[in-house]
Amino acid sequence: MTGSSSLTRLVESGYDGQFVTDQVGHSHAATTAIYTAVSSEFKNLKVREHLDAAEEAALQRAFAMAEAEAEMDDDFSDHASGEPAGRRRRV
Repeated sequence: MTGSSSLTRLVESGYDGQFVTDQVGHSHAATTAIYTAVSSEFKNLKVREHLDAAEEAALQRAFAMAEAEAEMDDDFSDHASGEPAGRRRRV
């Protein structure tokens, strides 16, 4: 398999970069990159995937932090009211 369109199709189909490099017999991924011309649509898709993953991770951290802070507030309220921790009455 040779030619930049073949390389591009492999990359855009999701094949691992090292696999593609090995298949065409290049010693270095940089050489393969020279012959790979992915589309703007593919580049945008990859950027969107990374941004979505980063946003999801940030949201998970924020929710975990908010939950931990809420638990700390509950523990503080229990301590201030004299109730033993774990015997909170939720309304």
